[in-house]
Amino acid sequence: MRLLLALVLLAPPTPDADQDGLADALEQTLLAQFAPRFLISPHDCDGKPAEFEPDRPAPAVKARNGVIYTQAFPLPGGIELHYYHLWARDCGRNGHALDPEHVSVFLIEDQGQWRARYHYAAAHEDTACDRGTAVRASTQFAEWRGVEVWISHGKHASFLSPDHCGRLGCGSDRCDKPDRLLVPRLINLGEPGRPLHGSVWAASPLWPLAAKMQSDFPPSLRAQLDQSPGVILAVTPNYVAQPVALAASKTLDSLSLANKKTESALIKAKRWVKKRLD
Repeated sequence: MRLLLALVLLAPPTPDADQDGLADALEQTLLAQFAPRFLISPHDCDGKPAEFEPDRPAPAVKARNGVIYTQAFPLPGGIELHYYHLWARDCGRNGHALDPEHVSVFLIEDQGQWRARYHYAAAHEDTACDRGTAVRASTQFAEWRGVEVWISHGKHASFLSPDHCGRLGCGSDRCDKPDRLLVPRLINLGEPGRPLHGSVWAASPLWPLAAKMQSDFPPSLRAQLDQSPGVILAVTPNYVAQPVALAASKTLDSLSLANKKTESALIKAKRWVKKRLD
């Protein structure tokens, strides 16, 4: 017994670079196992999620190469994993520079193995158009691996089903004919105040990334998911703003389409007149 105690005391500590109570090796294993399969538009105006220059106080794009940033941290009863697809810009309606988006999964231990219990996809998080969705993991919704996630063109909102894209929120999302994103690597951000791999830019006030590095699964949402067989809204929708925005969005889309058709007709007319004159 004394020999065993001595060996335990002499054993090197398990590496935990971000000091969150989870061993680095376990974080890496789980993050790889439950990585989502992202489906994005092959014609997205910003190309792919971006990798950022390390050790910069402000986010600076290194390459638009599809890198996904990650986070893993313990919670009572489980482990939460975050997957951040970070974009150089939102180029949808009312576009802006720097667009941090994410999805997450809550894991529970099951007979010595970790399996997914809940999945969450952020869509226009913390705005009047917030339509984040969540689902209890099942045979259909990925208990032992990552879930499929649809990313809207230009706006980069995340959806657990293509049926929700464009139908939820303020109506500006499109997820038509996506391609599977080939992710070259996962990069662990660490924890707020304890960044890994030079990700000090995550705390920059230029974007709300730091605010997203907290749990997406409050007890109230978990209780609701345990009683729900399918995908549900993770937040109470804004019943005043969203219908108005949705109607306005459809009107703007109609006007845009009419403008394109008018422009096309004028071009054809000019060509016809020029041909006749020649």
